[in-house]
Amino acid sequence: MKSVDTQIADATRPVPVGGRRLIVSWQHPITRAIEPIGQLAFDGYEYKFDYFARARDVEGFVPLLGFDDIDASYTSRTLFPFFAQRIMDPRRPDYKRHLHELALDDDDTPWELLSRSHGAREGDTIQLFPVPQLRSESWHCFFLVNGVRHLMTKTVPVHGVDRGMYSIDELETLLGSLRPGDELTLHSEPTNQFSQLALLVLAGSDDPLGYVPDLLTSALDRARAAGTVELHVEHVNSTDAGWHLRILVEMEAQLDPDFDFFAGEQFRLAAHA
Repeated sequence: MKSVDTQIADATRPVPVGGRRLIVSWQHPITRAIEPIGQLAFDGYEYKFDYFARARDVEGFVPLLGFDDIDASYTSRTLFPFFAQRIMDPRRPDYKRHLHELALDDDDTPWELLSRSHGAREGDTIQLFPVPQLRSESWHCFFLVNGVRHLMTKTVPVHGVDRGMYSIDELETLLGSLRPGDELTLHSEPTNQFSQLALLVLAGSDDPLGYVPDLLTSALDRARAAGTVELHVEHVNSTDAGWHLRILVEMEAQLDPDFDFFAGEQFRLAAHA
């Protein structure tokens, strides 16, 4: 296994407790297919980036800036610049508002910001998704509901009835009715034109709000077959936040302690192959 030490240690940076992982995905600019291509990890002391072996065969993908060798394992005592630039600069005047939109506090670390925001930037093809963590005998993670605005232009079948095609006022009324702690439900949409695994997030049992992020859909399918999965509203933002930040959800799952949400050949690390 090749290893690349990319930066000088920064002993002053606060670090979270326990190992954490983010799945790094790349979206094809034409087909819009979302492909997992690597993993960013943090053990409370050191950051580590590895490609998945499958990244070699993803059509159109080229190595990320600063990570030229797919077979290498990259380590650093500070967050790699490629990922650090995906976090809002604390000096920006809207930084505190951004923390509020992600339901974070001033003392939360850059890792929390990266995990909650998914590291997305406008017009970019890279997104990150947090691997659920075992806490108090259950698995937890937060995610942002995808595709909220698309429900103004389409209907989706829910329990045999077409839902959606909201007017802007109807959608805002629905979002405005949500409160932290409200239970949400999952509903499969096998007729989805982009993915047969698509999972709708519903308010109550009938009203579609958007979709589970693509990277989590197959993992949640397996989790629901193996145990119990619950979703609750963590935070709802106003129109000022942008569509991608409107609804933050907490997932809690009762599963075996050794359950692996991202198992299988497609998540095999290239450096360990």
